[in-house]
Order: sequence, then structure tokens, then C-alpha cells
Amino acid sequence: MKRLRFLISAGLAVAFAVQFSCAAQKPFELSIIHINDHHSHLDPEPLELKNNGKTYEIEAGGMARVASQIKALKQRSRNTLVLHAGDAMSGTLYFTLFKGQADVELMNEIGFDAFTLGNHEFDEGDEVLARFIDKANFAIITANVEVLKGSELYDKWKPYIIKEIDGQKVGIIGLETAQKTSASSRPSSAVSFYDEILRTQRYADELRSQGIDKIILLSHFGYENDQRLAQKVKGIDVIIDGDSHTLLGDFSAIGLASTGKYPTIVRSSEGKEVCIAQAWEYSKAVGELHVAFDKSGDVLSCSGKAHLISGDNIYLKDAKGQKKQIEKNNLYVLQDALKNSGSLAIVKDDEKVAKKLSVYKEQIKSKSAEVIGAIGEDLRHIRVPGKTYDGVDGKELPLGSELAPVIAASFYDASLRADACIQNAGGVRSGLNAGEMTTGGVYGLLPFSNTLVEIELTGAEVKQTLEDALINFYDNYGSDGSFPYAYGLRYDIDMSRPKNDRVYNPEIKERRSGKWVPLDTSKRYVVVVNSYIAEGRDGYTTLQEVQLQRGKGVDTYLDYAMSFAKYVQSINKQSKKVMRLPKEEHCIKSYKR
Repeated sequence: MKRLRFLISAGLAVAFAVQFSCAAQKPFELSIIHINDHHSHLDPEPLELKNNGKTYEIEAGGMARVASQIKALKQRSRNTLVLHAGDAMSGTLYFTLFKGQADVELMNEIGFDAFTLGNHEFDEGDEVLARFIDKANFAIITANVEVLKGSELYDKWKPYIIKEIDGQKVGIIGLETAQKTSASSRPSSAVSFYDEILRTQRYADELRSQGIDKIILLSHFGYENDQRLAQKVKGIDVIIDGDSHTLLGDFSAIGLASTGKYPTIVRSSEGKEVCIAQAWEYSKAVGELHVAFDKSGDVLSCSGKAHLISGDNIYLKDAKGQKKQIEKNNLYVLQDALKNSGSLAIVKDDEKVAKKLSVYKEQIKSKSAEVIGAIGEDLRHIRVPGKTYDGVDGKELPLGSELAPVIAASFYDASLRADACIQNAGGVRSGLNAGEMTTGGVYGLLPFSNTLVEIELTGAEVKQTLEDALINFYDNYGSDGSFPYAYGLRYDIDMSRPKNDRVYNPEIKERRSGKWVPLDTSKRYVVVVNSYIAEGRDGYTTLQEVQLQRGKGVDTYLDYAMSFAKYVQSINKQSKKVMRLPKEEHCIKSYKR
């Protein structure tokens, strides 16, 4: 009997040991739900899709739908993190009027675990960012930005946080794009920025020294940059990315061109897998990344997708671009087809978020609804020539933005004394669709607190200003928002040439005669620019240097958004609509990569 008991006990012990061993070996699984670069785009926006040879328009995104989708994804997974990779602020009338307070209130309701600072968080200076952070009930993390004691931003964020999930500790490091933010936003002198790779490695090592072997980098450094970072830094397992507004995954079923796979997998210098994911822009998509870790904290597998989100209002567009509501029976069939493509999630608004948003909507309704004129045709906008518009195949613009030169023309008109206008691509936040132009549309298009500044430059300095902008984004890995558009100037660009020699055949339009003549390198011209690049931001260093040498330019104190609004109104008074510029007035004559 004793022998029987012993054998039973021994058998149970072995079975328990095997069971315990199997449990110990079971991978730790984590689901990361994420967005990035929503830029105060809190409402749904029209987006064109293609399916089975037909063109449709959906109402994409909106934070109430983002909230609904995040809630649904959380319910499907056991271990979840909800992350935002930066640039919550700046881009629509919601930001112009409420300075990030509408954004942070909705983000609080959604329930993010962590948020890293993006470059546009600093657009209105330290005070606006401090108010945003003070209202946030989620962690703010950024490892490579430090603030002097005494500043209103001092001690407002940490380099990383540690989350305990299902008994496992996960480290999350925040990362800001350093050069772009210091050069292209408005942080005060109390704010310092440090190298992205060195700081990431420093805090990855610090977390590993604490025994934490599962580390996520919540990064606002951009898709290409983060791939390079992942190959150089040791100890990072996952990068949730932002800044580059990158669509990842296969969206060919609905006619959208993506940049790479979701997730993108690269090898670190240790030969280990690093999973990189991003979820496009403007609250149009929600990323869902599933990661399995082995007992050493290394990535076993990662998979998932970026869910493009839409409401159930879908329109069919004919050959002329006219849209019509789809009949209910056909709508259900189409909705199923789009959902089955795996590319689109059709979701309803989250009621709580929609209710909070409605309070802000009412406040801006009267102002934003004011019609000031009409746009006669779609004016498409991309930052750098040759790229696709809205990510749709076949919509390449070889000479770049159709809208930025029109914006520049409006500033030229407002100045009265300017010989030319130079406008950075990033200062124009989107394209314009044909139709009514409202005040809200103008301030969404030009959301920053800029005025128009007139600066005297020699012809040589005008050319160098254009060269500076190209060097900033191409050679210095800065923002492609620095790409130079203009009115009253036209020029060829060849990016294969050495820096400072990429702009050639520059011409200027004589204001009185309207004739185009070669730019005289020794002659002085008055050039009107927005106050942002007048400060040397976005790499426009010559503008700053000239003012240091010869005195500040003339600040007209003309609000740049209102200047465009008046331009639209003046055209409307002539019973005309705003159109793209004639080819001979477009600033870029040719562009070579």
C-alpha cells in the first residue's frame, strides 16, 4: 500500500513538474494597439478608394471611431498596451482655437498607456505643451529631450516607464526626433535635444540592468530612421513608430499604395528580430501588433495589421468625380466586400468620445462654417515632387504641390511690396478639394500662429535660401516640410547635383511688367515669407543670417491664414474660383531626383 502511495505521489510530482515546465516555457504574448500623427484631426475626412474597377469615397477616421476601434481590439486580446507615437497637436481648427486641449481630453477618454512627444507638440511653445501635459492622465515619455530647472516644462516627462502585464515587466522608452524639432518647431532655449541612437541605447541598457528584457521603443523618429536605429541599437524588441506618416501593410484591394510590410522586421546588431509598426496619419488608422516573446525576452514572432477605419457612409464616384449615395442593398454588399478585403474596418462612433467632441464642435461651428469663396478644382499637395498624392497609385505629381504655389501667391498679393514669396511645403497641411472654401477650412490648412515677414535679399541669397531648404531635408535628415515652393520665382532642381548647386536657371517675375527675367545675383529683392522660416526654422538659415547681419525684416503682422482667406474672398468677388496656377507661373520648372 505504501509502495502504491509512493508511486502515485511520484507520478503526480512528475506530472506537475512537466506541467509547470511547459507553463514556464509558454511564450508571453502582448498586443500593442497604436496610433500616431493624428494632428488634431478629430473629425472624419473624405478618402478615395478603388475596388473592382470602381472609385468610392469613404469618411475615414475621426477620434470617436478610433476610440471605438481601440475598444474592440482591447476586448479581443488579453494583454494589451495602447500607445500614441506623437504629434497629437497642430493641423486643424481644433488646434488653432483650443491649443491641444480638445486632443488631450479625447485621448484621456480613449485611455492611452503612454505618449511620446512629437516635433509638433512644440509648435506653440513651452506653455501650450505644458498645459497639454498637465491635463493628460496618461504617461508622457521622451528619452532624448531635457529641460532646465525653472522651466514650465521641467519634470513633465520621464525617459521611460515600466508596465507589469500578466506578471511580466515591459519597458517602454519614448523618443523624439531631435534635429527636426529643434530646427522646425518652437521649443524655448530651456529645452535641449540629444542624439536618438545614443539615448535609446543608454536607456535600453538601464532597463536591461534592472532585469527587464522586453523593451518597446515608442518613437517619433520616422520609418526609415527607425529601421536604421533598430540595426544599431541593442536590446530593443519592438518599435512603435511615428513622424513619417507611413502607411504599412497591403491595401492594394482598395487602391492605396503603402510603403512597406506591417510589421516591418529588421535584424539588430545582435542578430535579433526587431518589429516596427506605424499607423499612417490623421486618425485614419489604428495599428494592431501581436508580439510573442520567449523566456529570454527575445521576439519569437510578430504579426498584425493597420486597420483603416471608416463609417458606413460610402459614396460611388463617377468618371467626372461626382459622387452619389449607394443604395442600401448595394451598400451592404460593398461593405462586406471591403471588410473581407482585410483592409478596412467599418465602425461606429464611441458615444462618450463623440459627446465630448460635440462640445468643441459647437464652439467652432459658427466661425468654421462661414463660406468665403470657392475652389474650382482639386488642388493637390505633396511636399516633395514625384511622390504620390494621398498614397494612391497613379497620382504622382512630378512638379510637386499644386496648392503651395497658390498659397505663396496669396502671401505675395498681401505683401504689396514683395518681389517674390517663398513658402515651405510643411506649412501647408493638406490639399484642397473642389467646392466651397470656409474659414474653418483655411485655418485647418494653415493652422499655425504665423505672420508675413518681408526680408531684403540679394539674388544670390534668394538662390541660397532655396538651397538651404533642400540641404535641410536631403542632407541633414531634417523635415521634408522644408522643401521650397514659391510665387514670383521659378527654377529647376536636380537633387543628384552637389549641395548648394541643385537649384539652377532661377528666374523672377517683374512685379510691374509681369515679365520673367533671370535672377540677378547682385540685385536686392524683397521676399515675403512666413514668420516661422524667417526665424531660420526648417533649415532656412540664410534668412536668419541676413537679418543678423543687416537688421530684422519687416513683420507685416498680417496673419498668414487670414491672408489666404482674403485672397480667396478677392477672387470670389470677381465671380471666380481659386484654380491652380498656369504652368508658366509654377515655381518648379523641372525636378530630378
